[in-house]
Amino acid sequence: MTFEGVLESLGKELGLPFEIENGTAGFEASFGDDGEEPVSVEISSEGDDGFVVVSADLGELPPDEIEASATRMLEANHLFAGTGGSSLSVEGDHALLERRVRLEELSRGEGANVIYPFIASALSCRRNLLELVPSEK
Repeated sequence: MTFEGVLESLGKELGLPFEIENGTAGFEASFGDDGEEPVSVEISSEGDDGFVVVSADLGELPPDEIEASATRMLEANHLFAGTGGSSLSVEGDHALLERRVRLEELSRGEGANVIYPFIASALSCRRNLLELVPSEK
């Protein structure tokens, strides 16, 4: 199955109409009405090797807490103990949670079993590890 076909199927499963642009589709995600700000999630094709990258932008790192945040991120990355099997990283001044997933894992009508735990991990990491600067909306 192609990346586009998998995302079409996954979009139906999740109730999200994905628009793919330059090999990437994105959406905002949170759980319930707890007032927590959603995370931005992207799913990107990796080329012809049968993998995709699922990525969540956790927000801007606080300028005066970068070293402490980086330490907490490294500790959470150790054996994926605090990340649910994903990896925390930094791009510019933003923290990211990323996971490389086989395309077929999203294509069996069970993609929610990959995406929902990833979203839960992203929200948990943002809430418990990073002490991020609130975004301005």
